[in-house]
Amino acid sequence: MFISSSGTIAEEIARRLNEVSADNEDAYKGWINLGLRDIGNTVPNAPFLQTSADVTLSSGTRIYNLSATVSKMNNVTLPAADITLTYLEPEQFDILQPSATEGGNPTIYTLRGIGNPLPTIEYYPQPGSAVTMHFNFQKVLTTISAFSAIPELPERYFELLVLYGESRGLRRRGLRGDAAQVEQEYEVLKEKMRQDLLSQTTGMSRIKNGREFAGRNYYSDPIRNIFNND
Repeated sequence: MFISSSGTIAEEIARRLNEVSADNEDAYKGWINLGLRDIGNTVPNAPFLQTSADVTLSSGTRIYNLSATVSKMNNVTLPAADITLTYLEPEQFDILQPSATEGGNPTIYTLRGIGNPLPTIEYYPQPGSAVTMHFNFQKVLTTISAFSAIPELPERYFELLVLYGESRGLRRRGLRGDAAQVEQEYEVLKEKMRQDLLSQTTGMSRIKNGREFAGRNYYSDPIRNIFNND
């Protein structure tokens, strides 16, 4: 069977379990989503999870909500001012922020609550005028709610979701030995995927400003970089 969507993944799970897909739709959706979460946790830096967005900031506002789909921020740039912002852990950010009301072009940022339903990003200094920031980030692997959905996974790895669902179905029947064998196949294929992705990179991103291209950060110390922006 050619597997091209969540629906055909469910049909293949049903075929291997000798079941009727329509009789087990909720279970199959649940297994596919559990498989997606497991894969996402295994390869959070996968290139297929890398994306970007432009976000407009308002003058005088330094804290903004982030989408809960953000799992890791790779970099933040302010293209109009040729600035690549420096990330600081919240504790360092709170120590270095001398004034919560100082305005200008943001040069540093911190993230709070990543992995929670309401993550935020905070800038210093707060924007002195409306500016557009560019985010390059890793997103959470999206779960499916309908069989028409296509998993955000390279098609050659859809077999992983089939194996995951098949193993769950076998365990539901109490066939632990058969389930363990399928689980081993799943882990072998998952490791192959992980090794395949090691040859790809998420570190490189589209150049958004000249300073980023030229390599403006002469120091590895993020604290020192705050005071050496040129």
